[in-house]
Amino acid sequence: MSWQQKLKKQIGTQTYSEIKQLRFNNLQLNKLPDEFVSEIHKFTNLEILSLNQCGIRSLENLQQMNSVTQLEYLDNFTTSKTLQQIAKAFPNLEILIAGGNFLRDLTDLDSLKSLEKLEVLNIMNGINKPDSEVRKYAFEILPNLKVLDEKDQYGQIYIKPKQEKKQLEIETQINMEQEEVSQEDEESALCSDDSNEEEESNSEDEEDSDLSDFIEKKVKNE
Repeated sequence: MSWQQKLKKQIGTQTYSEIKQLRFNNLQLNKLPDEFVSEIHKFTNLEILSLNQCGIRSLENLQQMNSVTQLEYLDNFTTSKTLQQIAKAFPNLEILIAGGNFLRDLTDLDSLKSLEKLEVLNIMNGINKPDSEVRKYAFEILPNLKVLDEKDQYGQIYIKPKQEKKQLEIETQINMEQEEVSQEDEESALCSDDSNEEEESNSEDEEDSDLSDFIEKKVKNE
């Protein structure tokens, strides 16, 4: 499937501004076609761009996309120059997934220094150095980095901060309260239905009583 076909399928009936993510995995692009670059720049609210396993060797013609906060760039041909191009094109990156790309040295990571918001970096098996060395260097040059290859700066599996957990608890509590309110509304509606049925029943009883009185008087008169 061509990138044009993938793009058309992902857009569907949505407008350009409604699209938050685009995925063009497993395409043999080598270099991003100018037409492709021109097209994706129309997505002004794009947040996630995936270019995994596309055989890309250069991103030099890619213009700046400030809205993108996550780039997936697994298994391409990445060099320090390519990382420079990534940093230039996506200055607000928070997550960069670039494992499977072989870099020459630790200093290749210097190309990412300008990414001040970068918190998550994946370069799994990208540098032929001991993990401890790569981790130490990455966290020194990227001050806001929290996760490298799914682990924190000490090599421990990364666990989200309590603040994020607290936020999740708050959202869960809000959802539970909304469900309770919904149940109360349903119960109130049921009570209202029962009340209406009781009123209708009383009304029918009154009508039956009036009819009985009428028949009784008619019999007496006869």
